[in-house]
Amino acid sequence: MVGTGLPALAAPEPIGAIEKVQADATASQGHETRALAPTGPLLFKDKLRTGPGARLEAKLEDGTVLTLGEKGRMTVDEFVYKPGYLGGAMSVKVAQGAFLFVGGKVEGPTGGNVVIETPVGTLGVRGTTVWGGQIDRGYGVLVLDGEVEVTTKRGKVLLKKGQGTMIYSNKAPMEAGPWPEDRTTRAVQTVSFAKVQ
Repeated sequence: MVGTGLPALAAPEPIGAIEKVQADATASQGHETRALAPTGPLLFKDKLRTGPGARLEAKLEDGTVLTLGEKGRMTVDEFVYKPGYLGGAMSVKVAQGAFLFVGGKVEGPTGGNVVIETPVGTLGVRGTTVWGGQIDRGYGVLVLDGEVEVTTKRGKVLLKKGQGTMIYSNKAPMEAGPWPEDRTTRAVQTVSFAKVQ
């Protein structure tokens, strides 16, 4: 279990592992930066970064899978999980880039334990697979499974499976609804790994 009561000098605890890396991806803690490679550890509070054309996929101890597209920045700010139990708490900050979140056991049977902070607002997720990122001159959120409540300074919208919203600068999120196939395809491509020949 990782909490906030750790001594300041304690080494960061592993909370998962890197599953896939395409091109340049790094993690930093304080002044130290390390290149990421498959099977390497994901540490609590790692500041994850991806370069141009890069992708990164990490699996947390509870089964949550985080995928980050190119030129992305992501941090797991809170991760409370006890192996063998459902529930806990998780907070993920996506400062830049497209991401895909596939929920694990921390979400628990009732959900509501996971918060994703994005550049435009907060996503509260339940039983969820959700994509978020810049698309079509705005910020999009698309729910592939479960439910997501998108909350911004201008309003909120509840998205169910198959629904998305667009958020444009200083405006409330648009009404929930299915996305055009073209937009959905382009969104998925931002977090898809290149096919190995």
